[in-house]
Amino acid sequence: MSVPILANPTHLGNDLSPRADPDTLAPLDIPSTPWEHYQRPFVRDLAYALACPPILTTWVNHQPLLNAPTVILHSAEFWQQQFASYQPRLHELDNTQGYQALTRFLMTRPSPYRLGFHFEGLIHFWLIDGFALNLHPFEVLAHNVQLYQGKQTTGELDYILRNHDTGEIEHWELAIKFFLGSPPYTFADWVGMNSRDNLERKMTHMQSKQFRSIWVDVSGHESGKAKVKIDKRIAVIKGRFFKPVTDNGFVRPQWLTPNFPLHDWINGEDTEQLNKLDMSILRRAHYVEWFTKRPFYDERPSPLHWSKDSPPETGLYFEGNRPLVIYRDKSSDK
Repeated sequence: MSVPILANPTHLGNDLSPRADPDTLAPLDIPSTPWEHYQRPFVRDLAYALACPPILTTWVNHQPLLNAPTVILHSAEFWQQQFASYQPRLHELDNTQGYQALTRFLMTRPSPYRLGFHFEGLIHFWLIDGFALNLHPFEVLAHNVQLYQGKQTTGELDYILRNHDTGEIEHWELAIKFFLGSPPYTFADWVGMNSRDNLERKMTHMQSKQFRSIWVDVSGHESGKAKVKIDKRIAVIKGRFFKPVTDNGFVRPQWLTPNFPLHDWINGEDTEQLNKLDMSILRRAHYVEWFTKRPFYDERPSPLHWSKDSPPETGLYFEGNRPLVIYRDKSSDK
């Protein structure tokens, strides 16, 4: 899929000189939520996809007896540098008709309104667009590569890239996770809304399933090649975490990136905490706002009225600009 770029992109970076390794650079002075400075929704989401720090500072193998490949993580500084390099292009997309190229790209992807696919689409746009503008060294050789055992599909790989700074072939797997935490805050204690998904399970699936490939058939994809050998396996896991609002002594786990977005969640049965919310500025979030808030929804909020017979629904809310999750255990309705 081609992405239209600027007709004259030299001011965005057309220097072919070697880049410094972003993982070795000093942290940049970037605000904690720089995506809020953009007006157009998909530009805000794209800025978030880049500037949001990764969840993990270090990878942990949860199945130590498994002969698994090494999994690498980009540092928060790496993503700061990628965001900084791409900022002029984000400004361009936010203020010109270039936004239409981003919109068309995202809307023509499969299931564009599913959060995981939306995240993949945002990173895919940046990979193609940024490489064309020489803003990063990652060339997409293939994406969504199907794996087969005989005639049966056994899995899919997100991105196979060539890093032109190192000459290596990299396999990137992406995940966007919006997890609720509970003590003692181990990897397994950060859980999705459906409770069947948690951070430990996702990491185990990546390492034991998705990162097992050594040679990958990329014929029929962007590269035109037949097979390539994977040199590095990189997990890109971002999102937002929510801690219990009642846990005043919460301490971030050492493996959680210090400036990773962390908010509160409230038990939907806890009337004391619910009564502390300012109902005059509280609204239910729209589904896509898990990435970034759409301020224009504040202008036409739907009034919220809760009672014993009509309790709050589980989901993401905004109390003004504060994101929070209200969670009700459905088993309590039985």
